[in-house]
Amino acid sequence: MLMVQKLLKISGIGENRLHVAWVSSAEAQRFVDISTDVIASIKAQGRFDAAMFSTELAAAEETLKTEILRWMVGKEVKLLSRGDVYGRKWEKARFESILDSVLEREYHKQLILHAILAGFTSVRAISQKVGLGLKRISYLLADMEKTNMIEFRGHTDCIPVFAAL
Repeated sequence: MLMVQKLLKISGIGENRLHVAWVSSAEAQRFVDISTDVIASIKAQGRFDAAMFSTELAAAEETLKTEILRWMVGKEVKLLSRGDVYGRKWEKARFESILDSVLEREYHKQLILHAILAGFTSVRAISQKVGLGLKRISYLLADMEKTNMIEFRGHTDCIPVFAAL
């Protein structure tokens, strides 16, 4: 599965919203078959309401721009074929597992950031907006604060308030 498809799955949009296939100009029947399958898939899923997923789409787009994901994708071939700085070659399954974890974490951070930008500034409000657990949000807020994505702004009625930087 492509990274973008994984991201669409994590976001709740659905990995079947993206179809990618390599087809040669000499493969007319294959093109017809793929097109027929894509049309059937789209009809089965129904119309996509981008407005309903605006936060998720924005977070997904920003996730793909993060430095850590760009770095990992850029190092994949080297790590799998030549190894790391210690000469240890990575197994593809291990690399993809780590990449999947990083993808999910970075998406959740972007989702939280977009919730804060939309005015959801407390842990509980962010949780209600994005559907993540309070513990997960608290952990990620601490990470986001260390990397200057957000900052703690104080308390409102004994509730911690955060802001995007």
